[in-house]
Amino acid sequence: MNNIKVLGVLIASALQTLPALASTQPLPSTFAGSTTDFIAFGDSAFPSSNLICFSAGCGGAFQGTVYGPGAVSASGAGILTTVWCVDYQLDVTTGSQYIANITTLNDINAATQSNVRYGTLDSVSPPAPGWLNTVTDTLGLDGGDANSAAYRYTLAAALVSQYVDSGNVANPTNLNGSSPVNTAIQEAIWYITYNNEYPGDGATWPPESDISSLTCGAGQNALNSSGNTNYACWVRYAEANAGSVKTNAWAVISGPTNAGGTLQAPAPLNGVYNQYPSYQTFLVQVTPGNPTPEPAYFVLTFGLGAFILFVRRRRIGKQA
Repeated sequence: MNNIKVLGVLIASALQTLPALASTQPLPSTFAGSTTDFIAFGDSAFPSSNLICFSAGCGGAFQGTVYGPGAVSASGAGILTTVWCVDYQLDVTTGSQYIANITTLNDINAATQSNVRYGTLDSVSPPAPGWLNTVTDTLGLDGGDANSAAYRYTLAAALVSQYVDSGNVANPTNLNGSSPVNTAIQEAIWYITYNNEYPGDGATWPPESDISSLTCGAGQNALNSSGNTNYACWVRYAEANAGSVKTNAWAVISGPTNAGGTLQAPAPLNGVYNQYPSYQTFLVQVTPGNPTPEPAYFVLTFGLGAFILFVRRRRIGKQA
């Protein structure tokens, strides 16, 4: 694959004046559960203003159309929703579409974990496979188990809710991709969910020095000016505020699955997992809950008609 690195801030500045897309909405609660769903990403699935791009890669908010419940293809009435990148190892591209499982955080348990991406991980590696970075369950939310997938994704949801818009107001569905605060939040999410289940994916941690520190010093806080661009402070914030997450209103989108809903390993290309076809892991909001404001998005065109936009956790590239 021939990859090119593109600075997200340049893309965002170039596309700010493009027309807006329709607003998105949370998924009905019926989409989460034992039946399959189908997610598809079109050419306008990556609003430039909502991409958080830096040298480690691109994350942030994307637009996906979800069909379900029980869907195995892009047929019937779909719902345009916002999904957030919570997976440093896997990728997403325009044109990605696959059968998926959608599981609310409060429904990740021994019976469902095998159908949730990374759901069977429950230790810090070594031994492998496992999470590669340590967090603490300071509130004892999952029986004190800081390494359950349910807890790790709950921490990620606590952070997604704090993405800010251009006015530095928490607004995850209309986030400012060029904000250093959002860069730190994205880094914290990837820190929490980083693992080695797919050791051939080429992802390494930590990335280049994009944010201020690997530690959160005394007196720092993720919500004040001394800590809000420090990803370590945001990790601490998530640990302290995970109890505020409505776990029945946040879900993990895992794919690909087969038609029966059994989660499959993402098919590697030439032995490498992070190449096309791509199967990113996302968080999504479902009802009930408090949906975040519904923004308008910018159409991602600007001469990309001849290319597939490859949005990755480490870079945006074009397919070879």
